[in-house]
Amino acid sequence: MFMSDKITLRKQLTAQRNAISPQDKFCWDNAINQAIVGHPSFFNATQILGFFPFGSEPDIKPTLQHALDLGKTLYLPCCNPKTCEMIFRQVRSLSELVPGAHGIPEPPPNHCEQYIAGCALCLVPGLAFDENGFRLGYGKGYYDRFLENFKGTSLGICYAALRQASLPMEPHDFFVDMVITR
Repeated sequence: MFMSDKITLRKQLTAQRNAISPQDKFCWDNAINQAIVGHPSFFNATQILGFFPFGSEPDIKPTLQHALDLGKTLYLPCCNPKTCEMIFRQVRSLSELVPGAHGIPEPPPNHCEQYIAGCALCLVPGLAFDENGFRLGYGKGYYDRFLENFKGTSLGICYAALRQASLPMEPHDFFVDMVITR
């Protein structure tokens, strides 16, 4: 498939996700949060690599707070728009986040510990995922670069209405281990 296929599909799926009614979004977000915290990989993980929901992405803030309440070590991404790379830094409270790259809340730049390795669960946002766990994101490759060397478990998070049978893929695209939808 060509890059233009991804661009076109990204526009269509973004419009579809933005059109989800507030009532459906609320119900689906609750179901997604329940599915994440009920998943064995969440229960078993001592470290959670999350994401702060942006725009019309599934709102997983309750999952992030639950991880903190359980005493799990929570990390959120810090993105470098110049290199399109991200690192995960530890978060002790969601109230400490500051606007980062692309306006997405993230740990402050001089914040504490960076995730290096370990028994971690990575929650991966996606506009869409296909049946094989391949992801369509925003097109900058942040998660592809990160997942290339990630040794833990990755859970893709998206709405069921946006799941696809297949997605246009390129050699650098990485897949997730499992996908949670509602």
